Amino acid sequence: MDNRPLFLYNKVSFKTDKEVKYLENTFSKISSVVKSQLYPFIKLRELSLLSYTYEDFFDYIVKKNDIKVLGHHFSKRRIDGLTIIDSQGGVSLSYEKENPVTRQNFTKCHELGHFLLGHQGNVFTELKDNQDTLEEVEANCFSACVLMPEIVLLSKIYYQRSRFQEVANSLLVSAEALSIRLLDILTHLLNEYREYVGQVIQTYRSGDNRKILQLFNRAHDSIVADYQHYEIVPQEKLDYLLQQKDFITDDELPELTDIDFRNQISSRKIGTWAYYDRGKTIFYAWNKEKLTEKEAYQKAKTKYYLS
Repeated sequence: MDNRPLFLYNKVSFKTDKEVKYLENTFSKISSVVKSQLYPFIKLRELSLLSYTYEDFFDYIVKKNDIKVLGHHFSKRRIDGLTIIDSQGGVSLSYEKENPVTRQNFTKCHELGHFLLGHQGNVFTELKDNQDTLEEVEANCFSACVLMPEIVLLSKIYYQRSRFQEVANSLLVSAEALSIRLLDILTHLLNEYREYVGQVIQTYRSGDNRKILQLFNRAHDSIVADYQHYEIVPQEKLDYLLQQKDFITDDELPELTDIDFRNQISSRKIGTWAYYDRGKTIFYAWNKEKLTEKEAYQKAKTKYYLS
């Protein structure tokens, strides 16, 4: 009985040990890349794992990097997705607008993967009949990880006890994509036979979730520990908080008490200082484009007397 994992991220039959090892390494590498960006993003914004969709993260990356997202249509729909990086570094990605919405979603994240993974080149074309290059395998893996994060699947299937189609619908993915994503995750985490995991998933699709819950129970601690491992970077938390309200103190960002951190973040756009009175100090930072130094100082003073 073959214990090799079956991966969504290709349309080629991988049979040799070398090819299988290649896929396993790709799965682990891309999964870690996605989690290092996505999990802190979720935590910082306190997004509900039960209502997660790829859209918040996708829209944030697109806006942050000024990426143009366009629908396209080619005859016979041979090109699912296309990413173009121009000579000035401008990025545009497009997707086949006549494909089903779930396929469009997968393509959008696939094309974003080319950009975030730093693939070398200026044009990336996702053809229906060519999915076996290294870049395409990695981009497909990236897409599945963004659309269906492990911690979200655990929350929906194990904690919420959602039915198979409910999970697929809520994550805006196809039933096929969800099936193979579950197969990849559980086979990888549990080192299980893919045939057995596939049977469990098929049973889950038919309405019986008992065996899938058993598998997620075994994978539970690993998935949760992985989620807890990825912490919010203080600099990113600072940037996010100052986008929300222009002025923050060490109550919200304890790292402001560290003089090295304050020196590191001080810039033309961000100011830092401290208000001291009667043995108590309030460390604070402010958005210089919205507040003057005097206004920030007054806010710190007001907070001192109200605390």
